[in-house]
Amino acid sequence: MKAWSIIKSILSGLIWGIGQVFNRQYLKALFFFIFFAIFVTLELATSNYFYEETTENEIALNKIAGESFGEWFEKSLFQFYDGQILQSSSNRIASFEAFLDEIGVEEKPNGGYYGGATGSQNPTAKLFTEERFIEFLARDLKEASYLRYTEFGTTNETRAEDFDSANAKRLITLENSNMYWDEVNHKFYLPISSQAVAGQQITEYFETHVFNRMDNPSIITSVQGLTPFRKTGKLFKDTDTNEYYVEVFINTDQQRFLLLSNDTFSLKESGAGFSPTAVTNILGPVYELNGTLYEYYEPGLIHNTVRAQYKQTPFSTLFRRAVVQVHTINPTQSQDFVKLMVRVYMDLHPDFKAQYMKDFNNFFYDRAGMFVKGYWEVLTLGQTEQVRLNGHLALEHAMIGLPGESSNSNLRSVNINFEGQVNIRGHISTLLLLDGLIMVILSLFFFIFGIWSALDTYKVSEQRRKEKEILDTKSYFKSVWDNGFEYIILSPAMFVLAFISIMPIAFGFVLAFTSIGGNGSMDKLFDWVGFTNFITVFDPNSSIGQGFGNAFWRVLTWTLIWAVFSTVTVFFGGFFQALILNAESVVFRKLWRTILILPWAIPALLSQMVFSVMFNETGFINQLLMQLGIYDIFIDWGILGQAYNQVSGFAKYFWLGHENIQWFTNENNPNFVKTVIIVLNIWLGFPYFMALMTGIMTAIDKSLYEAADIDGATGFQKLRSITMPLVLYSTAPILIMTFSGNFNNFGVIYFITGGGPGNLNDVNSGFAGQTDILISWMYRLTTDHQIYNLASVFSVLIFIFVGSLTAWNLSRTKAFQED
Repeated sequence: MKAWSIIKSILSGLIWGIGQVFNRQYLKALFFFIFFAIFVTLELATSNYFYEETTENEIALNKIAGESFGEWFEKSLFQFYDGQILQSSSNRIASFEAFLDEIGVEEKPNGGYYGGATGSQNPTAKLFTEERFIEFLARDLKEASYLRYTEFGTTNETRAEDFDSANAKRLITLENSNMYWDEVNHKFYLPISSQAVAGQQITEYFETHVFNRMDNPSIITSVQGLTPFRKTGKLFKDTDTNEYYVEVFINTDQQRFLLLSNDTFSLKESGAGFSPTAVTNILGPVYELNGTLYEYYEPGLIHNTVRAQYKQTPFSTLFRRAVVQVHTINPTQSQDFVKLMVRVYMDLHPDFKAQYMKDFNNFFYDRAGMFVKGYWEVLTLGQTEQVRLNGHLALEHAMIGLPGESSNSNLRSVNINFEGQVNIRGHISTLLLLDGLIMVILSLFFFIFGIWSALDTYKVSEQRRKEKEILDTKSYFKSVWDNGFEYIILSPAMFVLAFISIMPIAFGFVLAFTSIGGNGSMDKLFDWVGFTNFITVFDPNSSIGQGFGNAFWRVLTWTLIWAVFSTVTVFFGGFFQALILNAESVVFRKLWRTILILPWAIPALLSQMVFSVMFNETGFINQLLMQLGIYDIFIDWGILGQAYNQVSGFAKYFWLGHENIQWFTNENNPNFVKTVIIVLNIWLGFPYFMALMTGIMTAIDKSLYEAADIDGATGFQKLRSITMPLVLYSTAPILIMTFSGNFNNFGVIYFITGGGPGNLNDVNSGFAGQTDILISWMYRLTTDHQIYNLASVFSVLIFIFVGSLTAWNLSRTKAFQED
């Protein structure tokens, strides 16, 4: 029955060739199954589907640059500690030994541990691995580096959980800031913003306490009569009174010391019995509680550009000594050590570690095969942002050593470079999209065989059900060859074309439907946004719609004018040159053809750059016109020699410049600039059409002209009725293609005017200059401003417009209609 044919067809679409097996066409089934097997093999061979559960974290951690130290922790660090405690029981670290007991490492009766320096091979020693080291070191550092408030001038500490932080006030003591002081009222003002009001820049200042920001400050707009007042951020102590002072400068150069108190305002000058001592190593913010000052400590917290460090512990010192004495790390292994620091940092911050493991262990990105991953890449454009880490720098003292510390425990002595940011690359949407498009296109070629298999299964099943004649396998493939010969021969070229032509076009096309844009966006994540970009650009109420929408229509209008006039001028310029050169009365025609074809032989880029120099305001052309007296004529006409705002009436439309003719920079008369580049383009384009039409005219049957002479036709009548129709018939497709080419004629605009005149960095004009055509505008949007999505939007619109117009015009030409 027919339902069975449908079922077999569906099954054959899932496993190519299975339907042919049901139809008892085994050779044909083998043919389809081979392609299915190649497809599945590629998917499985490029995947990591069959991974061990224990490798999940490894996949994520391997994305951090650097290698693991492997067995060094077991064979070097562990044995180093074992040897230390055998030499002296004072080297024992109670917390570490408690950890060893916890993980099951056995101690020997005579001291030391199995697997230690004595060489015993007890397998329990292998329990101490790199992961165990990181686990214990993080635990050890966290216990030693708890959050605390330390009373100034003492070692009295209060844990953060026990401190009355709700009633404590943070003092802005060590912040370097420029303020203004109202000496009469003892008020201070801090500049906060600048804004334009009635064309003038107005700076606002809000009232603040010298040490605490106020909750509801008053705001002033003038500091006239107030004293410039600057805190340097340096703290000093009067050892006689145990009072703390902040260094300040009044009127930029008068050093004073301000008493650190909320209730009094006391300025002192150094000398006359007052010589405060600078307080150093202030690692955290200063708080006041009940008149007492406290310094807050939190490892990793950056205060006054200094990062608070995790405290050293006996175990961290042991580790550094082991690195120096047992396994020296050379500079080429610094990356490995930094990776270790990052892993310790992760264990110190379990929430960050959990999120990192989740983000950087993506099933589709890390384990799927090439085709599944490709479709995921296109659908999602990636999900994981790049991670930039510098938190590991808080482990400098614990894992590197203190500056100036003894070389036997200071890793600076082995030249480890640990400073700088660690970048862990996430998903880059542009790369994912490119890779995904390649995989999608490749899979489509495979799916051709799947669809073919399904359709063939259904057709044969129906023929069998209706008891019709069924071709044997040999006859079937012979008919396929005969009927599809052209497609089979072209298939290799189509395969290559798909990746070198269709894929880049598709990539540029789909960017219009994404949020890509802005500096560095090519190396970041972006999302699909549908038609939002198209709507936003032409929505006058959107943030960018007014500028870019208006710019688009302005640039499109000029692009159309440019394409039409630059095509018509070179076409008829070449036509009339060819007409003259074909006249029998012209002597030395070959010489003239050679001379006139030279502009085509010279590289266009070179000609364009020469034009930009020649027509410069102080260039050769202006100098020549000045010497010939043409300048005087223009000055008499009122279109040169005076500023634009001094010109009136009809002369405004022909204004050429102030001191010199502004061929390419005339912002007040951009139509003049546009006319100039259309005229200059004739030089670049007419030789091609001249050579083309010369050949066409030569091939016209002379008998047509002889018959016209017999009928008494004039030269103009022969031109209109014979030459023009035949030339247009042959060149119409080329004329239309030239129009499309000039629509995207980037070189003439970019290398002669650069898109100007106009402010090319004005967002209100969409970054478009007066002579920008769409292609040059899009180039600037991408290269100068990284607005890739809008540039892609405009390219899609250009494609639709130009493609439709070109196809419609070509379809109406006789050359195509008679093909």
